Amino acid sequence: MKNWLLISAVSVLTLAVRFRQLGEVNYWFDETFSIRLSEFPIPELVQRCAADTHPPLFFLCLKPWIALFGTSPFAVRSLSLLFSAATVLAAFGFVLEASVARNPETSSRSRALFAAGLAAVLLALSPLQLTWAHQVRMYSLAAFLSVLSTWMLWRALQCPESNWRWWALGIIEILAVYTHVTMLFVVAVHCAALGFMVLKTCPGMSASQKKSFRVRALLTAALICVAGMPWLLVVRSQHARVQADFWTEPFKWNMIGDSLVGCFGVPESLLAGPVVGYWIGQGVVLILLILAIGRRRFDILLGLSAAAPFVAVILISVLDRNILSPRYFIAGQSLVLIAIGVLISRLPVSALRWGCGVGVVGFQLFLASSYFDWRTQAAEQPGIPGLLQTWQEIRSDDEPLVFCSTMFYLTSRYYHKDLMDIKVFGDQSRYPFFVGIAVMSDDEYMSANEIDRSQYRTIWTCDYAYTSPFVKSVTVSDEWHLVAERSVPEFNGAFFLRRYDRIEPVDSN
Repeated sequence: MKNWLLISAVSVLTLAVRFRQLGEVNYWFDETFSIRLSEFPIPELVQRCAADTHPPLFFLCLKPWIALFGTSPFAVRSLSLLFSAATVLAAFGFVLEASVARNPETSSRSRALFAAGLAAVLLALSPLQLTWAHQVRMYSLAAFLSVLSTWMLWRALQCPESNWRWWALGIIEILAVYTHVTMLFVVAVHCAALGFMVLKTCPGMSASQKKSFRVRALLTAALICVAGMPWLLVVRSQHARVQADFWTEPFKWNMIGDSLVGCFGVPESLLAGPVVGYWIGQGVVLILLILAIGRRRFDILLGLSAAAPFVAVILISVLDRNILSPRYFIAGQSLVLIAIGVLISRLPVSALRWGCGVGVVGFQLFLASSYFDWRTQAAEQPGIPGLLQTWQEIRSDDEPLVFCSTMFYLTSRYYHKDLMDIKVFGDQSRYPFFVGIAVMSDDEYMSANEIDRSQYRTIWTCDYAYTSPFVKSVTVSDEWHLVAERSVPEFNGAFFLRRYDRIEPVDSN
């Protein structure tokens, strides 16, 4: 009865904070990119994924979801919300089962429930988990599969004679490979753990049991590698593309601290900055080392799986191309929060356990509140819907709007039904691959020459408040002169809506 009461309470909390303001904030580029990609036929969808940087699984899930529920922000984001809620429930089940298996006595079940409930609540209130529960991207799915695959590996090792556990493990690991590139690090650690167990003497097992275990483990690892190989070949070409042209800045050491703040805190809060991030990093290292000292199978597996994304992303950023971003740590962050709940539950004094538990939950509530404060401010900005409304109110029916970037164009096409009225400036060669090129078609562009050759007497352009290698202003020829300009705020900056009229030729008569 206690189990059901606690899981019900955790579920209510999880859904309550995730449904809050789910549809209020306008779509941003990455979300509308996901929606646009899901609209293509499945073979073309997979091909276009290969031209970008992400595997296809999330978009394949999104496709039938949109067909059933439509493209409103609330409806579409609900898919990410469900994956995020499933992460919390998987954490609860994983910790409860592992804790009970460690101490099956009735007297230890309350502590197991404490550990499971605390780990689940920390995930439920995590700003990083909330962020990606509220956006149409694959990161909440990655978090879910990270927790679920680690749980399934532990279950397979606990009961190696169970065929269905090995099948479940293999399928979940394959799904992880096709979810996000950072999941490769978690899957690699799991396969390495299987390899270690195969080589280990396996105390307590008979010769036939050892042979059976090793066959199952090797077959599972082989299944993961064979099924994941097609996408691994794609990842090689994607890596070359990232090396040549990606959105991140050159690596600086303070970026590690900033990314860790975004991973475990809120960058917009007072508790931000690289120094705070480095303290967080030291805390994470200490937590994982304490787990490793226990030398229990659950502890070591949890610690290694949690550490893999952090170590890999930081090493790649230092030695290769900078890919530091809080979202790339979400697979490891999910497991670190579980580790915190587990370690607090093992404190020997009840008052100390409850005091630390209440303290960390209270701090998570503070961080979650800061996150929702930022989200409230973002929801108040008109953004692209406000820009389109302003344009429609002051334009004539046949005057087009030309965007300075594919990012803003892709978002606008979900708030404006007549796609013939909106275009993006230039052609595909003007933009790097990561700003939506993979889902664009040639007829969606309009170059300066095409503007000049058109029959329009007036055109409108949309520029952004800053320029960068992938956000450049719309530049028109001398045939046009600027007549009017308006600015429309957006939660990260401001748009500039500009009207250009064609200069009439001087009558020689």
